Amino acid sequence: MNNKFVIILILMLLLSGCSNHSANNLPKGDDPVSWINFEGKKYEFYKTDVSVDDSLISTNEKTDADDGVESNLEIFKAESENGVSLFIQDPISKEWVEYRLK
Repeated sequence: MNNKFVIILILMLLLSGCSNHSANNLPKGDDPVSWINFEGKKYEFYKTDVSVDDSLISTNEKTDADDGVESNLEIFKAESENGVSLFIQDPISKEWVEYRLK
């Protein structure tokens, strides 16, 4: 009887130690969903399916492991009254994705 109690106690301790009561893998409220590091600045996701025209200029740069997006996508740039925006084209949907400084 004493051995059963010890075994049950050990199992309960093991099971309670394996449970995850905190959400460590969830992003913090201020963390952007995706971002691009460009010229020492962090551009954060702004919106998708933006209509772009001939004003996009290639930066001759590609996304890499330091960015919060798929690697090896060409980065484009456009300047407007809102400042500088960066654009990448989603390889699957072919939609343009805009990134701005926060």
